[in-house]
Amino acid sequence: MVRQGLAAVQGKPYSFWDGVAARMVDAQAPGVARQLREMASIPHSGAGWQERVLEKLGRLYLLLEGFKRLDTLPSATQADIRTLIGWTHQDKLLASDPADLVNAHWLILGQRVEEDNLRVQRLWLWGQESNRAALILNFAHVSQPLETSFLPGTIAEAELVFFESAYPLRAILKTRHSGSFQIEGIPGYSAIADMIKAYAQALSCNPWLEQFPVPLVAVIPIHHNELWFVRDLAGHHLPLMPRFERGWQLLALSGGHPLSLFGEWNGDYLLPLSVEVSGQFIVL
Repeated sequence: MVRQGLAAVQGKPYSFWDGVAARMVDAQAPGVARQLREMASIPHSGAGWQERVLEKLGRLYLLLEGFKRLDTLPSATQADIRTLIGWTHQDKLLASDPADLVNAHWLILGQRVEEDNLRVQRLWLWGQESNRAALILNFAHVSQPLETSFLPGTIAEAELVFFESAYPLRAILKTRHSGSFQIEGIPGYSAIADMIKAYAQALSCNPWLEQFPVPLVAVIPIHHNELWFVRDLAGHHLPLMPRFERGWQLLALSGGHPLSLFGEWNGDYLLPLSVEVSGQFIVL
């Protein structure tokens, strides 16, 4: 059964999966459509593609089974499933008295923009007082500008409202206070083992978590067998995303010494987005 399923995925052209995804959009399920499009490209992503497809299929199956039993699940898990399918209600979230509103100083640690038919901007924030992460998503047509008021490397005082979730991470801006300051350092995990423990806890709350924010303190870039890693002071390693093209720049910035780094972890690879060296914040 598994072999037949993998053969079906590998054998179908991208146009087939794109057509299925289009039907999901018509069915008001853009989140499912995005997952299908991503799955279509995995068989061409190199060695180990079978495991990656199985992981995606497993999460999609779990999502569909959860949707069938939506009314029996806790409200936070229901909210995660609706969000993954593509049902969001930002206007209602900001109305009257939001349940999860946080007024704090937020460190803007990273930004990533992906482009397809739509430009998607991910802004990663970190609460200076709470050590709580926040993800702000912005969308724009390819011809339209994206959000520019949150600049990586600065600190902003703002009120954020978090979407209901079993692991609240995504938020939207309610109020932005005047003024911003430069980041003096990246706070975070001093050991990779602590980060993996935090990721496992987050995944136990929300098994569909796709990107996990990772601020690391005192890691050293390593190049081995044509692959890039970061190593902490305990000797533990994290592999960097194979398509990450700034490994040599990262190594040059470190000079072989520990640096602080922020990136996205997808369960397999870390994608660095920014570093801090000798008090200087650098966007990668």
